[in-house]
Amino acid sequence: MTGEYAGEMAEDDYGPTITRRRLGRIMRQLRERARLSLGEAARAIEYTTASLSRLENGQQGLNIHVAKSMLDVYNEVDRYEEILDLCRRSHRKGWWQAYGIHGRGYITLESDAESARTFQPLLVPGLLQTADYARAIFEAQGEVRPERIENGVRVRMIRQERLRRTRRPLNLEAVVHETALHCRVGGAEVMYGQFAHLAELADLPTVSLRIIPIESGAHVSMAGGFVILRFPQRVLPDTLYIENAFGGSDTEKKHEVDRAKLKLDRLRGMALDEASSTAFLQRLAENLP
Repeated sequence: MTGEYAGEMAEDDYGPTITRRRLGRIMRQLRERARLSLGEAARAIEYTTASLSRLENGQQGLNIHVAKSMLDVYNEVDRYEEILDLCRRSHRKGWWQAYGIHGRGYITLESDAESARTFQPLLVPGLLQTADYARAIFEAQGEVRPERIENGVRVRMIRQERLRRTRRPLNLEAVVHETALHCRVGGAEVMYGQFAHLAELADLPTVSLRIIPIESGAHVSMAGGFVILRFPQRVLPDTLYIENAFGGSDTEKKHEVDRAKLKLDRLRGMALDEASSTAFLQRLAENLP
C-alpha cells in the first residue's frame, strides 16, 4: 500500500507483546530447571506468587533489575545477556501506541503473527476493509471524536500493508458470511467501493477469501466470529481471539484453539471456492441500487 498510511510498521523484529511472552516462557523454564516452585522463586526474589505467575504468562513486564535477581537465583549464566536483551526489548513501544492504542489487545498479537484465519458473520474483516467502510463502523459504534475515528481508520490501513509485503507478510484466510455483505455500512457508494476492494485484495497471493451463501443455512458459529493466529517459528502457540460487543479475549489453550480450527474447517467447507467468491462479489456490486 502506498500513500499516507505507508511505511509505519517496523519489519525487522518482533514486537513487545510477543517478546514479553517469549521472555516469560524462558523464565518459567529456568525456574523449573532450578527445581524451584513458583512460591519458592517468588520468595527468593521478593515477589508475590501472583506477580511471578503473571510474569511467566507474559501478562506482566519484567524489570531488568528483577531479571538480574532471578538469573542469580536460578544460577543462570549462559543466557544472561540474551535474557537481559529480551527484557529491554519487551519494554519498547509498539507502532500502534502512536494512535492511542495501549495494553495487550488483538493488534499487538496480529502484528507479530505470520498468518490469520478468520470467520466473520456480520461484517467485513478489519484487514479487508476500505477506509470509508472502517470509518462508518467507528461512527456507528458511537465514536464522535474525529481524531479517534481517523486514528482507528489509519490503524486498519497500516495493518493491511502486511498483506502486500514481500518481507514478513501476513497471510490471511477469511471466510465471510453473505449476511455481512448485505449490511449497508456507509451506504451504497461505500459498499460498492468495499466490494471492489475485496475483489482486489482477494487477488493477492497472501489472501484467501471465501463467502458462505445465505442459502447454506445454519452453521457452527452462529454466535459470532473469531480469529486464529499463527506465529513464525512457533515462538508462541497458535492463539484464538474472540471479539464481542464489549471487547475481546485471547487464549492459547490447545483444546480451545483446536475446536476453533475444526469449526473454521467446517465453515470453509460450506463456502464457495475463491474464484466463485470473487464472481459472487461482482454480482453483488452489479446489483447495488
